[in-house]
Amino acid sequence: MPVSNALLGMNARNYLYIRKYNRRKQKLVADDKLQTKKRLIAADVPTNAIIASFDSLQSVRDFDWGTLPSDFAIKPAHGYGGRGITVVRDWNGKNGKSGDKRTVNIFDLERIIFGALDGEHSLNNLPDTVFIEERIRTHSVFKKYIEKGVPDIRLIVCNMVPVMAMMRLPTMYSDGKANLHLGALGVGIDIRTGITTFGVIGNSQVLYIPGTKIKVRGIKIPDWEKILEIAVKAQQCSKLGFAGVDIVIDQSHGPLVLEINARPGLGIQIANQASLRTRLERIGDLKVQTVKRGVELARKLFAEESLEEVEEETALLGVIEKITIYGNVKKKTVRAKVDTGAYRTSIDSSLVEELGLDPHGTFVRVRSGSGRQKRRTVKLKFRMKGRDIETIATYTPRGHLRFPVIIGRKDMQGYLVDPGNIPEGVTVK
Repeated sequence: MPVSNALLGMNARNYLYIRKYNRRKQKLVADDKLQTKKRLIAADVPTNAIIASFDSLQSVRDFDWGTLPSDFAIKPAHGYGGRGITVVRDWNGKNGKSGDKRTVNIFDLERIIFGALDGEHSLNNLPDTVFIEERIRTHSVFKKYIEKGVPDIRLIVCNMVPVMAMMRLPTMYSDGKANLHLGALGVGIDIRTGITTFGVIGNSQVLYIPGTKIKVRGIKIPDWEKILEIAVKAQQCSKLGFAGVDIVIDQSHGPLVLEINARPGLGIQIANQASLRTRLERIGDLKVQTVKRGVELARKLFAEESLEEVEEETALLGVIEKITIYGNVKKKTVRAKVDTGAYRTSIDSSLVEELGLDPHGTFVRVRSGSGRQKRRTVKLKFRMKGRDIETIATYTPRGHLRFPVIIGRKDMQGYLVDPGNIPEGVTVK
């Protein structure tokens, strides 16, 4: 039984968990991103590929820069907090664009790598190794939440059980880095459902993603079951008993392990409004034999109370949903785009005429891709995922657009949105 409901502190973390579960040799491997990546690849745990590595100045001078793909990332093996990472796009063998859109050439890349080899970014300023890896391409479901950078998911895994999880979203404050100490947004994730719960920047709770009107609560993380399984496999592979596993969701490859941390930070507790120590005490004596069993235990033990009754099949909306509109003349089933960025539902004016819908007689001002507009409104009743919804929608010609109806967040109450649920073959912008 848990003996403490207090948040886990750094001293208790070090003494009760890191000292107990993490041997020095394995911590040294986890501290080396290159060795960790090689270990992940050998164990067939999904991670982005290594393209090249450097351990001396001469190895840099001898490298053929024309062999690199168009996009890649340069990383010091012992960098920390996102420091020392250089992302390059549109590389043509001689020059390309850095993450801040500056032009970089071979001389610039050599200079960056020389500095990293000298220990410019390592924790103790000791000589380092450097590697080049495939660039992560942020999954499209996250692009509406960030301006730049790559969001990631941090999971604390102990004894083969995922204990706590959060999503880290880069913000304007963190300059594109998914680092809580630099101002990234930490969002707690319910272990059972993969649905976001609470948000925090620093020590302050936030309700909306900065720069948007999107609530932090209720976002469904795609491939959640797979993410949990990969996190457990990564912890096994690292030979650490207590680990922080960082996972990104790539547009093409899905969930990939970015790195493994032998001394995971404790801000994840604030994002989840829960004690990590209490959860760890619940699984400390368990004997878990398989990855599947570890995931099952996590989903049973650590479900968010307010989400325990969520029926994922009926309460979750995808990006595209079939709805049935009830008109005075007839009813019609159409495909609608679910848009959490829009407040009010909007319908094509041709449907208003076709179905004999009743104009409401008032106008509202809305913000659209073409600026602020004044639109007429209509009384609308439609059925979506087994529920009848009555609302006041705007209407405008939408014949040039792919979907005749946009569902605004005003009419999503009682639903959760899975931004990764996009029908095959459908492109959504």
